[in-house]
Amino acid sequence: MAAAKGNKPVRGGAGAAPVAPDARLANALADASWAEADEALAEALAEFAELKRALDDECGERVSEALDMAAQALSRAARRRGLRMFGDVGASSALDARLHDLGGSPSAARVRVVREGVMRGREVLIRALVAPVRKSSKRAPR
Repeated sequence: MAAAKGNKPVRGGAGAAPVAPDARLANALADASWAEADEALAEALAEFAELKRALDDECGERVSEALDMAAQALSRAARRRGLRMFGDVGASSALDARLHDLGGSPSAARVRVVREGVMRGREVLIRALVAPVRKSSKRAPR
């Protein structure tokens, strides 16, 4: 009866019992597992968006509806884990090595998004796949 004596239970801080090494290890393993699961979910989210774009134009209404339902389920799972997609396919922007993956292409000042990336807060889990923007060559008329 701690309340009857005026004592309050200790929750963390200097008076708290130290966490056992086994508990610290279990917490670290759990955190690593969640990080791996989040990365796998991020990859699935990005790859499914690419699949949906590829099939949307070629499929019938029934397949399109099934894709929409699967996309909603993936989006809901991602939202619950704080994940969001970034980079609109086809959009061009300045190259940002933190956000963009050139995929072995030579460096470029401006890039075009080929596949969206995924982030949680400010942490980039999957960089957006980009390609260099080609400058149009302006030829003189003959």
